[in-house]
Amino acid sequence: MNRRVMLAGVAAIAGLLVPLAAATPPADAGTGVGCVGSDCSVSVWQFVKLGGSGYAGGSSNTVPINVPPPPCLWNPIGDATTGSQYIISQFGSVTKQDSLFDVYQSVQQAKKLLASPVTGTWYELPINPNAGPGGAAQCLKLPLFAWVLPGDAPPMPNVPPLDLAEYAYNNMKIPAPKVRLMPGGKGWVNLATYVHLTTPGRVFVTARLGREFVTVTARPVSTEITSSSGGTAYSNCGLGGSKYQPGHLPTTGPGVPPDCGVLWQSPTTAGTATATVVWRVTWAGAGGAGVLPQVTLARTSRAIRVAEIQSVNGNN
Repeated sequence: MNRRVMLAGVAAIAGLLVPLAAATPPADAGTGVGCVGSDCSVSVWQFVKLGGSGYAGGSSNTVPINVPPPPCLWNPIGDATTGSQYIISQFGSVTKQDSLFDVYQSVQQAKKLLASPVTGTWYELPINPNAGPGGAAQCLKLPLFAWVLPGDAPPMPNVPPLDLAEYAYNNMKIPAPKVRLMPGGKGWVNLATYVHLTTPGRVFVTARLGREFVTVTARPVSTEITSSSGGTAYSNCGLGGSKYQPGHLPTTGPGVPPDCGVLWQSPTTAGTATATVVWRVTWAGAGGAGVLPQVTLARTSRAIRVAEIQSVNGNN
């Protein structure tokens, strides 16, 4: 049974004249977060703490996953004055014997706060109407109201670890590779240009909600090289691109392709190579683990001029 209906019955027994269903929080206390009919927004995510090398403060380059709303969510209803007045006006007549969901205790705390206000926020916990019986049962284990000091969070509903992982994924930013051509000053037709990449071995985002946390980790797993017109690309690449490091390129003859790079077929004033890196993304924590959608990122090198070899002794 919905706790609002249950409390309405308790309120009637206690002599409360205002039906619970008609009660609304103070007009200046809400933030627009909460349930309206069957539409429920996800305020619980505001309490998730994110961190890690792949967290960029809200900037992300993953394709967002549609994370389902949790079964219930905390809605701010006011401070020590407005929130306390709201709770007392609606439930001030509830006795300890008739109280459910710690409402009586919240009323007593509200009276104390109203007498001696301190900084903080009252939250109410409505149930998501789309939660279903299982989700509603989770919410019914939590109090209806919670007084929260600055920097703290109210008691959290049980959020599936996959949902928490998907939320972290939606806040992950994975760096595109840095692409360097070797040699980088100029290329020559029928001679190899090698590609070197700078890519971190992994990035991660940790999402923590109450005592529960999961870590989402992205690792590069493959690289493909493409080139501008005038070149044939080769993609026998490691995560760092060619196995040959800058300053230690092999001495090869005409027509010998690079392991990771471009063999130029014709002259151009804008020779480039593009490296596309595929990242495998996994998550683990809160008793679960799994795989999330892979991420593909590309970056193009700066352009170089590619000349004919015979132009060395000509008009180059």
